[in-house]
Amino acid sequence: MTESRRFMVLDQDLQRYLDEAAGLHGALFERPWSRTALEDLLATPGTAGAAMLDPDGEPRLAGFVLFRSLGDFAEILTVAVAPDHRRRGLGRLLMRHAVQMARESGAERLLLEVQDGNLPAIRLYEDLGMEAFDRRRNYYKSGNGGHADAIMMQLSFHD
Repeated sequence: MTESRRFMVLDQDLQRYLDEAAGLHGALFERPWSRTALEDLLATPGTAGAAMLDPDGEPRLAGFVLFRSLGDFAEILTVAVAPDHRRRGLGRLLMRHAVQMARESGAERLLLEVQDGNLPAIRLYEDLGMEAFDRRRNYYKSGNGGHADAIMMQLSFHD
């Protein structure tokens, strides 16, 4: 049994884990979303999320994805995996779930933005069939005043 399958439990009700999700987002991103921001996003029609849990002992959040479907396209809003659970396939499992949900919603394509230079994420998205199609200059702002470009990526379902 692979490491990623050893403990992965997908819960499609991210609402139950908003405190943990906000904490994880805060630990990973320089401009994190609060619990309230995540809750507000989930209250928006077409928006859903899923949590990946580590059931060793008490279940705890190992990662999550937040996405929304808007007619003919769907969008990954954020995906996060706890540092101690990385390189085990969690991001891939979360992204596959989002891709499946996007397809089931009738979307023709799935979009996301990724920070230029985030090579592990870019490779994952490319492995899932996503392609870069545009760039947003200086989109991401860091706490030290620096900026980084966002690479726009998409996965077309109807080629």
